[in-house]
Amino acid sequence: MTSVRNNAVSAALLLGWVIFGCLNSSVLADVAQKSSEKSQNPDSVDIDYYDESSPENMKVPGKPAPTLMPYFEEEKKTVYAKEDTKVVLHCPAKNYNESQHLIMWFKSNNTITTGREIIVDAALGYHLDNDMNLIIDKVSDKTKGEYHCAIMPQDVRMKIFLEIGEEPKVDHNGQAMVSASALCLMLALLVRELSFGIVSLDKFF
Repeated sequence: MTSVRNNAVSAALLLGWVIFGCLNSSVLADVAQKSSEKSQNPDSVDIDYYDESSPENMKVPGKPAPTLMPYFEEEKKTVYAKEDTKVVLHCPAKNYNESQHLIMWFKSNNTITTGREIIVDAALGYHLDNDMNLIIDKVSDKTKGEYHCAIMPQDVRMKIFLEIGEEPKVDHNGQAMVSASALCLMLALLVRELSFGIVSLDKFF
Protein backbone atom coordinates (compact mmCIF):
# COMPACT_ATOMS: atom_id res chain seq x y z
CA MET A 1 0.00 0.00 0.00
CA THR A 2 2.84 2.35 0.90
CA SER A 3 4.61 1.54 -2.36
CA VAL A 4 1.51 2.45 -4.38
CA ARG A 5 1.16 5.77 -2.51
CA ASN A 6 4.83 6.62 -3.13
CA ASN A 7 4.48 5.85 -6.83
CA ALA A 8 1.42 8.15 -7.02
CA VAL A 9 3.28 11.00 -5.31
CA SER A 10 6.27 10.55 -7.59
CA ALA A 11 4.01 10.58 -10.66
CA ALA A 12 2.30 13.76 -9.44
CA LEU A 13 5.64 15.49 -8.83
CA LEU A 14 6.91 14.41 -12.23
CA LEU A 15 3.75 15.73 -13.92
CA GLY A 16 4.10 19.02 -12.06
CA TRP A 17 7.69 19.45 -13.20
CA VAL A 18 6.67 18.70 -16.79
CA ILE A 19 3.88 21.34 -16.69
CA PHE A 20 6.18 23.90 -15.06
CA GLY A 21 8.86 23.26 -17.68
CA CYS A 22 6.37 23.74 -20.52
CA LEU A 23 5.07 27.01 -19.07
CA ASN A 24 8.58 28.29 -18.44
CA SER A 25 9.62 27.45 -22.01
CA SER A 26 6.57 29.30 -23.39
CA VAL A 27 7.33 32.42 -21.34
CA LEU A 28 10.99 32.40 -22.31
CA ALA A 29 10.07 31.98 -25.98
CA ASP A 30 7.67 34.94 -25.82
CA VAL A 31 10.31 37.14 -24.15
CA ALA A 32 12.89 36.11 -26.72
CA GLN A 33 10.49 36.94 -29.57
CA LYS A 34 9.77 40.44 -28.18
CA SER A 35 13.46 41.04 -27.65
CA SER A 36 14.18 40.01 -31.22
CA GLU A 37 11.47 42.33 -32.61
CA LYS A 38 12.76 45.25 -30.56
CA SER A 39 16.33 44.69 -31.73
CA GLN A 40 15.14 44.70 -35.36
CA ASN A 41 13.18 47.97 -34.81
CA PRO A 42 15.02 49.98 -32.12
CA ASP A 43 12.80 53.05 -32.71
CA SER A 44 9.62 51.22 -31.77
CA VAL A 45 7.74 52.52 -28.73
CA ASP A 46 5.86 50.41 -26.22
CA ILE A 47 2.31 51.73 -26.72
CA ASP A 48 1.39 50.78 -23.15
CA TYR A 49 3.50 53.71 -21.95
CA TYR A 50 2.64 56.29 -24.71
CA ASP A 51 0.16 59.00 -23.87
CA GLU A 52 -0.75 61.40 -26.69
CA SER A 53 -2.32 63.83 -24.23
CA SER A 54 0.88 64.39 -22.29
CA PRO A 55 2.46 67.86 -22.77
CA GLU A 56 5.70 66.51 -24.20
CA ASN A 57 3.77 64.87 -27.05
CA MET A 58 1.88 68.02 -28.09
CA LYS A 59 2.68 69.46 -31.52
CA VAL A 60 5.24 72.25 -31.51
CA PRO A 61 4.04 75.36 -33.41
CA GLY A 62 5.96 76.68 -36.40
CA LYS A 63 7.39 79.56 -34.34
CA PRO A 64 8.55 79.44 -30.72
CA ALA A 65 6.48 81.14 -28.08
CA PRO A 66 7.35 84.86 -28.00
CA THR A 67 9.83 85.78 -25.28
CA LEU A 68 10.36 89.40 -26.38
CA MET A 69 7.73 92.09 -25.90
CA PRO A 70 7.84 94.49 -28.87
CA TYR A 71 7.10 98.19 -28.44
CA PHE A 72 7.24 101.55 -30.21
CA GLU A 73 8.94 104.65 -28.86
CA GLU A 74 6.05 106.76 -30.20
CA GLU A 75 2.43 105.71 -30.55
CA LYS A 76 1.56 107.84 -33.58
CA LYS A 77 3.06 110.15 -36.15
CA THR A 78 2.06 112.11 -39.25
CA VAL A 79 3.79 111.71 -42.60
CA TYR A 80 3.43 114.30 -45.37
CA ALA A 81 3.96 113.53 -49.06
CA LYS A 82 3.18 115.21 -52.35
CA GLU A 83 0.49 113.74 -54.55
CA ASP A 84 1.61 111.11 -57.11
CA THR A 85 4.98 110.64 -55.33
CA LYS A 86 6.39 107.56 -53.64
CA VAL A 87 6.44 107.42 -49.84
CA VAL A 88 7.74 104.92 -47.28
CA LEU A 89 5.87 104.34 -44.03
CA HIS A 90 8.34 103.05 -41.44
CA CYS A 91 7.57 100.49 -38.74
CA PRO A 92 10.30 101.16 -36.13
CA ALA A 93 9.42 98.38 -33.70
CA LYS A 94 11.77 97.68 -30.80
CA ASN A 95 12.41 94.13 -29.56
CA TYR A 96 11.14 92.78 -32.89
CA ASN A 97 12.33 89.27 -33.74
CA GLU A 98 11.35 87.75 -37.08
CA SER A 99 11.37 84.22 -35.64
CA GLN A 100 8.85 85.17 -32.93
CA HIS A 101 6.78 88.01 -34.38
CA LEU A 102 4.74 88.85 -37.45
CA ILE A 103 4.32 92.37 -38.85
CA MET A 104 0.94 93.28 -40.33
CA TRP A 105 -0.08 96.54 -42.01
CA PHE A 106 -3.62 97.98 -41.88
CA LYS A 107 -5.34 100.97 -43.47
CA SER A 108 -8.15 101.92 -41.11
CA ASN A 109 -9.73 98.49 -40.44
CA ASN A 110 -8.63 96.89 -43.73
CA THR A 111 -5.70 94.46 -43.77
CA ILE A 112 -2.97 95.31 -46.30
CA THR A 113 -0.29 92.73 -45.50
CA THR A 114 0.20 89.61 -43.39
CA GLY A 115 3.91 89.06 -43.10
CA ARG A 116 5.31 89.52 -46.60
CA GLU A 117 2.05 88.67 -48.34
CA ILE A 118 0.13 91.66 -49.77
CA ILE A 119 -3.59 90.90 -49.83
CA VAL A 120 -5.04 94.08 -51.38
CA ASP A 121 -5.50 95.19 -54.97
CA ALA A 122 -2.13 95.51 -56.68
CA ALA A 123 -3.36 98.66 -58.43
CA LEU A 124 -3.03 100.53 -55.14
CA GLY A 125 0.74 100.12 -55.42
CA TYR A 126 1.67 98.71 -52.02
CA HIS A 127 5.06 97.02 -51.49
CA LEU A 128 7.32 95.98 -48.62
CA ASP A 129 11.03 96.55 -48.29
CA ASN A 130 13.47 94.22 -46.52
CA ASP A 131 12.71 95.85 -43.15
CA MET A 132 8.94 95.35 -43.53
CA ASN A 133 8.33 99.06 -44.10
CA LEU A 134 5.33 99.82 -46.30
CA ILE A 135 6.05 101.46 -49.67
CA ILE A 136 3.28 103.33 -51.48
CA ASP A 137 4.12 103.95 -55.15
CA LYS A 138 1.77 106.91 -55.64
CA VAL A 139 0.20 109.02 -52.94
CA SER A 140 -3.42 109.84 -53.77
CA ASP A 141 -6.80 110.38 -52.17
CA LYS A 142 -7.23 106.58 -52.14
CA THR A 143 -3.97 105.94 -50.29
CA LYS A 144 -3.95 108.83 -47.84
CA GLY A 145 -5.41 108.28 -44.39
CA GLU A 146 -4.79 106.32 -41.21
CA TYR A 147 -2.39 103.35 -41.22
CA HIS A 148 -1.40 100.91 -38.51
CA CYS A 149 1.79 98.89 -38.20
CA ALA A 150 0.99 95.94 -35.89
CA ILE A 151 3.35 93.43 -34.28
CA MET A 152 1.69 90.06 -33.76
CA PRO A 153 0.77 88.05 -31.75
CA GLN A 154 0.84 90.81 -29.09
CA ASP A 155 -0.98 93.24 -31.44
CA VAL A 156 1.25 96.17 -30.47
CA ARG A 157 0.48 99.02 -32.88
CA MET A 158 1.81 102.32 -34.14
CA LYS A 159 -0.60 104.72 -35.85
CA ILE A 160 0.60 106.64 -38.92
CA PHE A 161 -1.39 109.40 -40.61
CA LEU A 162 -0.52 109.95 -44.27
CA GLU A 163 -1.37 113.48 -45.44
CA ILE A 164 -1.05 114.98 -48.92
CA GLY A 165 1.05 118.13 -49.05
CA GLU A 166 4.17 119.59 -47.50
CA GLU A 167 4.96 119.35 -43.82
CA PRO A 168 4.11 122.62 -42.05
CA LYS A 169 7.21 124.65 -41.22
CA VAL A 170 7.72 126.11 -37.79
CA ASP A 171 8.53 129.83 -37.92
CA HIS A 172 11.22 130.11 -35.26
CA ASN A 173 11.70 133.82 -36.02
CA GLY A 174 8.01 134.44 -35.45
CA GLN A 175 8.17 132.58 -32.14
CA ALA A 176 11.15 134.68 -31.07
CA MET A 177 9.31 137.88 -31.98
CA VAL A 178 6.27 136.82 -29.95
CA SER A 179 8.48 136.00 -26.96
CA ALA A 180 10.24 139.36 -27.19
CA SER A 181 6.90 141.19 -27.39
CA ALA A 182 5.63 139.36 -24.32
CA LEU A 183 8.80 140.29 -22.40
CA CYS A 184 8.47 143.97 -23.39
CA LEU A 185 4.84 143.97 -22.25
CA MET A 186 5.77 142.51 -18.89
CA LEU A 187 8.53 145.13 -18.39
CA ALA A 188 6.13 147.94 -19.32
CA LEU A 189 3.60 146.74 -16.78
CA LEU A 190 6.30 146.48 -14.14
CA VAL A 191 7.50 150.04 -14.80
CA ARG A 192 3.91 151.30 -14.63
CA GLU A 193 3.31 149.62 -11.28
CA LEU A 194 6.60 150.98 -9.93
CA SER A 195 5.73 154.51 -11.05
CA PHE A 196 2.37 154.38 -9.29
CA GLY A 197 3.86 152.83 -6.16
CA ILE A 198 1.83 149.67 -6.50
CA VAL A 199 4.94 147.59 -6.02
CA SER A 200 8.38 148.47 -4.69
CA LEU A 201 11.83 147.26 -5.65
CA ASP A 202 12.29 145.94 -2.13
CA LYS A 203 10.18 142.92 -3.14
CA PHE A 204 12.68 142.02 -5.84
CA PHE A 205 15.95 142.66 -3.96
